[in-house]
Amino acid sequence: MRIEASRPSSFSLLIGLLLMLFISGCGEGHTATASPSGIFVDSTTETFFKTTFDEVKACTDSKEGKFEEISIIMMPPTFPCKWYAAGCAGEYVTPNSIKVGSLTTWRHEVIHYLLNENTGDPDPDHKSPFFQSCV
Repeated sequence: MRIEASRPSSFSLLIGLLLMLFISGCGEGHTATASPSGIFVDSTTETFFKTTFDEVKACTDSKEGKFEEISIIMMPPTFPCKWYAAGCAGEYVTPNSIKVGSLTTWRHEVIHYLLNENTGDPDPDHKSPFFQSCV
């Protein structure tokens, strides 16, 4: 039995040529300048914080507390805190600081802030139903 090899189609050749052109654009000859050294946070991160804050404020039906009054402190994923021996991923510190090690803790910490602003009790024991319904 004889098997004949088929020739590549014009479409396959075109795709191969295009891939080679795209790949050849990488590597040497790159003219972009290096970014400045340092730690930067993209502007969309603030939008995320603000939008989520507004959602949590609406969910808790809070009247007091403004996003602009909060000091947000970016932390490592787990950092030392007084609440847990293994550390925290987020922490609300009265009166207006929220330490964020993981963005997933942001809503939770905003609830502490809003409870403190509206009731005078940040609820460190997590008894408020908002910790279930608004995270």
